[in-house]
Amino acid sequence: MKKLIRSLIIPFLVLGTTLADDDLWESKGPHVRIKRNDQDGSFVVFERSKDDRRLVKTTKDHNRKIKMMAKYFRNPKGFLSAGHIFDGQGTLLFRVKYGYDPETAQLIAEDMFDARVKNYYPASVRDKDGNRVEMPVRRVYYFYDADGNQSKAISLVPNPGKTAQETFGKTRKTLDLYGEDKNFDTNSTTNPLRNNPFEEERKNGTRVK
Repeated sequence: MKKLIRSLIIPFLVLGTTLADDDLWESKGPHVRIKRNDQDGSFVVFERSKDDRRLVKTTKDHNRKIKMMAKYFRNPKGFLSAGHIFDGQGTLLFRVKYGYDPETAQLIAEDMFDARVKNYYPASVRDKDGNRVEMPVRRVYYFYDADGNQSKAISLVPNPGKTAQETFGKTRKTLDLYGEDKNFDTNSTTNPLRNNPFEEERKNGTRVK
């Protein structure tokens, strides 16, 4: 199984880690943060529910028209579990699942599935019930050093001989959620915790109510 998956997703590229800049985020109450782009007038609104179980990130242009929206969900234990990515018209484009190490509870993988067309592994690959297994259009692996710090991630796509940049650039599938690039952005993933101002506030010791 592992050999088959590796043969399907050999092309890969290394993603750079991006962190939110606290100074750019405006606070609009305890549950809303806004980041503005001074160059084109677009802005990003990051909202969280009162119980912190749902995160919504919306990118709007200078006319306040929605360009992209992403909704993320946490499980009862607080772990990020799933994400839904929509275009400006509200059409669901991608579904995202997150996987964790059972011993360390560290995020180790992120699978993105096309919500409009289901892609499957070869027919010989089946789950325990004999059903075909859906294949992600992109998978991101996370790695950690000896101290538990997350290092650069690796992104894999199932297109033989192509990188993620080539795959998503040619199909024009919008993966960037921050209004910076309409094509695949090698400096971002669909993990909202990397660009979540509320998470940064926690790291800096600020209490988020």
